[in-house]
Amino acid sequence: MVKNLFLYILLIVGLMSCNLDSKLSDNKEQKNNNGAKKEGVDSVQKDFAKNLEGEQEYKNLAIPVKPAVNSGSFDNEAGISNIPIKQDQKKEIKKEDLTPVTDEEKRAYKIIKNIEENILESSGFSELIKNVCILKNEYALIRGNFYDVLHDIQNKLMSMKEDYKKNKDKIRILTQLLNKSRMWGELDRLINDIEIAEQEIKSAATIFKAAQESLKDSIIQRLKNNNKASLQLSKQAVIKAESALENLESHAHKKLYSISKKEEIIEFIEDAKTVLANLNA
Repeated sequence: MVKNLFLYILLIVGLMSCNLDSKLSDNKEQKNNNGAKKEGVDSVQKDFAKNLEGEQEYKNLAIPVKPAVNSGSFDNEAGISNIPIKQDQKKEIKKEDLTPVTDEEKRAYKIIKNIEENILESSGFSELIKNVCILKNEYALIRGNFYDVLHDIQNKLMSMKEDYKKNKDKIRILTQLLNKSRMWGELDRLINDIEIAEQEIKSAATIFKAAQESLKDSIIQRLKNNNKASLQLSKQAVIKAESALENLESHAHKKLYSISKKEEIIEFIEDAKTVLANLNA
């Protein structure tokens, strides 16, 4: 009985021992499996991270890099200073380069030179304008003196006719003087011509300056190889120079004619004053 009980206890202890070994073995195996699983997860995570880094590096390599000039245009809002300029564009146009070459340029230059040397000479437009203004003022005084004398002649003639027989010779002299004064009926027209001449010379000065500028711009455009613009400007220079010359010639004709008539009118006024003075004596 005791022997059997002892055997039974040994059997239970053995079974418990086997069960404990089995659990220890299972726990160890589970820990090993868990460790393996953790190592596997870490390995996958590391591989995933490496793949992401590799893909990012690939994307970085795949992004095209813009040229330096374009990036410069964005950095500089104007962008003009970064644009390369050809050497011939930087070349400064000097005064000695402004020489007429084409037919139209030479034609315009010839007219302008003729005006400068043969009409303006050393006086310039300012002097011509001053001269015509002086003539205009002189004619204003002459006109006043002329009509004063004419009024005196008419009044004297009327008074003499009251005694026609007595003043017959005086009436004849005054009538001749009055008829002669009618020859100067164009006095107002002469004054009007002087005013027109003043406007013509002022207009000529403006147009002449514009002709010079057009010729200069024409040459500059030709030097820049803008031949179409150059041709158009040179034609404008010719038209303006010719217009200035026409105004100058018309002004000169009116002025010279008025000067010649001025002396005749002054002479008539002085003679009329002398006659009236003698009749009153």
